[in-house]
Amino acid sequence: MAWRLRGPARSCIVAALFALTSFAATGAKAQTADDKASLTWAVPPFAPAFITDREELTGYAAATQNWFASRLPQYHHSVLQVPLARLLAEMKNGEGDLRCSATLIPTDERRAFISFAKTILLHLPISVVVRADDEHKFDRFMNDQGHIELNRLLADPAFSSAIRIGRAYGTHVDKHLDGFRDSTQVMLVADDTKFLRMLNLKRIDWTLYFPSEAEFYRRRQTPELAIKALPISGNTTLLEATIGCADTPAGRTAIAEINQIIDQNPSMPWTDFYAQWLNPNDREWFKAARDQYINSDHIEARLEYSPAAISASNKQ
Repeated sequence: MAWRLRGPARSCIVAALFALTSFAATGAKAQTADDKASLTWAVPPFAPAFITDREELTGYAAATQNWFASRLPQYHHSVLQVPLARLLAEMKNGEGDLRCSATLIPTDERRAFISFAKTILLHLPISVVVRADDEHKFDRFMNDQGHIELNRLLADPAFSSAIRIGRAYGTHVDKHLDGFRDSTQVMLVADDTKFLRMLNLKRIDWTLYFPSEAEFYRRRQTPELAIKALPISGNTTLLEATIGCADTPAGRTAIAEINQIIDQNPSMPWTDFYAQWLNPNDREWFKAARDQYINSDHIEARLEYSPAAISASNKQ
């Protein structure tokens, strides 16, 4: 199923965050001539989850969305861009049609007005992204687990970086950044889509991205540049997101139907769409971590980002 964007999306791209981030879809239940309900998938332009700068919607969350839509034939499906903040406000206030989202991270606050499905999206956390040829230069900042100690990296004036003004990188990472936002080694930039070009030109030594983000910009802007995502100490757990609908009878019905599909597919085959947006090293680790998630008997199991361990196991 190929989605074409409609409404304001055709003329204006509205900025919104994965919360991740956060991958998003909207479900609107309205009777039609053939008595099917309508399910409108609303998406934020957050690449590569949703790539919205072309007529046809693409990206790993879009592909996941298509996968689930094809298994919900009882609905008419359509797509509409909407800012995440507006979507959440409408779900909370009960305005307009029933609203759902396919890329939300469940929180206690959101659970008060949103019904969530079981986890569908697993993705790697914010990481330090460097030129692959320079990876050895960052060994001095690694702990015994092969994770970057961000406070030590930030404190070294010999290593320059760029971060986006106003972006939230997560509580743990932001705690370290706050002490260095005014330092000479950290450049504040309004547009983080340019960071891979800055790395390629050696204007900076490292930056912060989700690994899938970094690979998206590398493929699009600097395909000749080899990069490496280095996990950050204390920030190595897989992130989880899922579909959520406004907590109404219709919304709960849609979530129950989606949960049935999830239960029927325990191997989570749709997560391969995300894996395709990782470089080979990160893809290998992600698939191993996904297998651990699927086969874990403990709901609180922590899935640590440890690509070094995967590489070691491959040499055995």
